[in-house]
Amino acid sequence: MKAQTGVALVSVLLIVAISTVMAVAMIQEQQASIQITRGYLSRTQSFQYALGGEELARQILYEDFALGTSRDFIGETWSDPELHFEFEEGEVNLRITDLQGLVNLNALADGGSSQVIAKQRLLNLIAAQGGDTGNVDRLQDWIDEDTGSRPAGAEDFDYLMFDPPYRAGNRPMAHASEARLTGITDEQYRLIEPVLTALPTATSRLNVNSAPALVLQSLSPQLTLDVAESIAEGRFEQEGFESVEEFLQLPQLAGLGMSADGLGVQSAFFEVRVIARYQDRYSYLTSLIHRDTISGEQSVLSRNFMRNFQPENISKQTDG
Repeated sequence: MKAQTGVALVSVLLIVAISTVMAVAMIQEQQASIQITRGYLSRTQSFQYALGGEELARQILYEDFALGTSRDFIGETWSDPELHFEFEEGEVNLRITDLQGLVNLNALADGGSSQVIAKQRLLNLIAAQGGDTGNVDRLQDWIDEDTGSRPAGAEDFDYLMFDPPYRAGNRPMAHASEARLTGITDEQYRLIEPVLTALPTATSRLNVNSAPALVLQSLSPQLTLDVAESIAEGRFEQEGFESVEEFLQLPQLAGLGMSADGLGVQSAFFEVRVIARYQDRYSYLTSLIHRDTISGEQSVLSRNFMRNFQPENISKQTDG
């Protein structure tokens, strides 16, 4: 009888132990599931915050247009490098860049005057940095539709000799970083990369109100960087130029014979970079926005959710 009682007690203890182990395992599994769900919800919310940041940028651009001014210049709200908004358990950082203040590589695809102007600006830009001006021929060959090479250019035959081999784009660039495929050295590319863009049109005008000093310098081979920087500083103080003619009348530009062709004071293409945080999760978004200069109507031409730029003002990040 005592033996049976002992066996029963052992059985009860064994059942209790097994039940305890199973209960602990179930609790741990439930906690892991809760953490996974919480992480998913946080990532989803940070993603929505990023999209909300894009919408905030569009609202800023709309309000800028609604002011009724016929120019876009550094010093307006959209150009503030520290656009920061806080929300419940999160925050959004924005940076809006006027892409028409940069050198448009796709202007090399135009068969008219825009191509001539763009080529000369690139030649001036690269020469001012001590780079190889032959890169311009290679950039043109990469963008044009034919298979004939310019004197310092390259086409399929040249690129198929690379390791790994590839072919020339023979179409407008989707992004300025495609320029690296043309054989330009990393060092030379880094020098000019901050002022390059690839707009979906070849005929956009360069906005002299938002162009950085390096781009202003490219307008003439006789223009020094110091003079270009002084123009940029003075431009900020007077809230931009009312017209291209006002810009060309600057005493610093006297005698340079600069033309108004390809220049403007208003912009239609903007890049919006967003860093969004919700709790401990982060999302990144780079959007290309087109704002019609007549109606103010906006459209999102592209979105990139890759983290392809250095975050600012936010630390201890966990990618969403």
